[in-house]
Amino acid sequence: MGSAFPEAERAGLYRAILERRDIRSYRPDPVPDDVLARILRAAHQAGSVGFMQPWNFGLIRDPDVKRAMHAHFLEVNDRAASPYDGDRQQRYRSLKLQGLLDAPLHVLVTCDPDRGGPHVLGRATMRETDVYSTCLAVQNLWLAARAEGVGVGWMSLMEPDFVRKLLGIPESVILVAYLTVGYPVEFPTEPMLEVLGWRQRQDLESLVWTDRWERSLADHDAPMSEALARTDLAQEVEAERSRPPDVRVPPVSVPPASGEDVVTVVRERLGAQTRPRGSLGRLEELAARLATTQRRPYPSVARRGLWLLAGDHGVAAHGVSAYHARATHQMVYQFLAGHGTVNALARQARVPLEVADLGVAHDFGDATGLHHCKVRPGTRPMHLEDAMTPLEVERALAYGRDLFTRGVRRWTGGDDLDLLLLGEMGIGNSTAAAALVTGLLEGPVHDWVGRGTGIGDEALARKRDLVTRALSRRPGLAADPLGALGAWGGYELAGLVGLLLEAHARRVPVLLDGFIVGAAALVASRLQPGIEAGWIASHVSAEPAHRAVLSALRLEPLLDWGLRLGEGSGAVLALGALEAACSLVSEVRTYPEAGLDEPVDPSGRC
Repeated sequence: MGSAFPEAERAGLYRAILERRDIRSYRPDPVPDDVLARILRAAHQAGSVGFMQPWNFGLIRDPDVKRAMHAHFLEVNDRAASPYDGDRQQRYRSLKLQGLLDAPLHVLVTCDPDRGGPHVLGRATMRETDVYSTCLAVQNLWLAARAEGVGVGWMSLMEPDFVRKLLGIPESVILVAYLTVGYPVEFPTEPMLEVLGWRQRQDLESLVWTDRWERSLADHDAPMSEALARTDLAQEVEAERSRPPDVRVPPVSVPPASGEDVVTVVRERLGAQTRPRGSLGRLEELAARLATTQRRPYPSVARRGLWLLAGDHGVAAHGVSAYHARATHQMVYQFLAGHGTVNALARQARVPLEVADLGVAHDFGDATGLHHCKVRPGTRPMHLEDAMTPLEVERALAYGRDLFTRGVRRWTGGDDLDLLLLGEMGIGNSTAAAALVTGLLEGPVHDWVGRGTGIGDEALARKRDLVTRALSRRPGLAADPLGALGAWGGYELAGLVGLLLEAHARRVPVLLDGFIVGAAALVASRLQPGIEAGWIASHVSAEPAHRAVLSALRLEPLLDWGLRLGEGSGAVLALGALEAACSLVSEVRTYPEAGLDEPVDPSGRC
């Protein structure tokens, strides 16, 4: 007991073990020599049979070698993928992305079985223990790298003869591990194989036996079985992993206020700060809007998260998109693997992202990184029948409300949320959104139905015709938002409406994304007038009807960049403005606080 590590050191060790991940994407920054030296020194401390230390570490930085290994991997990977088909092959290709080109360093760990001579202590009956010893060195390297914030990926798809010839490795030397090493784009919270549902982690209790192979632990060692069942390594490091976000403490106290009083307090503080009154324009209005919704004089967006809801649409089979309908589930796999556009933007902005399946026409199996909320595998074609039944709309709304609670638990551990960001994915959903908006606002189909994913003129004509037919089939729904949602909407759209309603009930501001989220917001505002006071429009998209949506919601967009991706990308890009608004309130001194002379003109006008 006396030689046990202190609690903090033990938690750090367990954290390195728990968070060791196979990394696939790297930043270009090189690993400093002193950091690499520590990692290699840790690898060299591995135990080895007969203390033979059979390992060698080849450091590979030559771009030509990297390119050759990458080309070799692609060739071998194509062959390895061929036995799989359908969904299994799609999952495989999502898993096998390699950082061979972007990793600044490759490390080849080899085993020399001749080191120490023919009679190494401990190898008389088990010759392979030299390779096992080298694997211990690989694990030491991997854990030390994680502790240093360095990522490691193990490339197992290679032909040893090719690598021997490329790098001049003697025939007698065994190739054990070809590793990519560098600072990762991110450390995934769970193994990618588990997140994508390829294979799940087995219960440890089922893998432990006592005294003889056939004697299960549960039947013959109840105390140990119970100990394993109640011990979770993740719980050992929860305090270390779940540090609260670095929320800036306001430097000056402001009397607490609530409701309408908050905006008065914030406006007075902003007006008294050391700059011309109103000189930061909309940024000051943004700060006041956040404070009013949150009902606190110092607004914050530190505790935030993004929900990305996915669903398929029956209209996708009728030529209204530039993509096949299967692109929805293919992109969901990319989001789960961390390789979508919004993943990159969210990582850069430090926004946690959760993905939910509300109605994708695909079975994702046991994918643990996905929230399984499927109402139905795709909507019905809205120009022929209602897209959703009233019961399905009700279920999707309920899922949306529940997802809000799930997000709060995952992002803050159960505390309040400062800001909700919304995104979506679904081939055909710009058609559904166009029908919803056009029907609810009674606008012109020809002017308001846009190109969505970038369709050509013929597909655009089909899309407009389909929307016209859908609206003609169900006239008179402008005053019936739920009826319109069921007739023309989608499961992910209904889920977004549920999220918006629940965020309003919890007084959490929402940063809206583009046209699709805007269509859901239009429905929510019709269901609960005034709800839009807690929303911020991140941008106006290239879809022509989006401006009409924002006008109806009385929202002015922060950005006008011609965005039309969706996924929550615009919301993430606009987040910086909200962060700046919050810092403005808490960090800028007023004239009295700074001890400066106030403007000669009391109004602050120059």
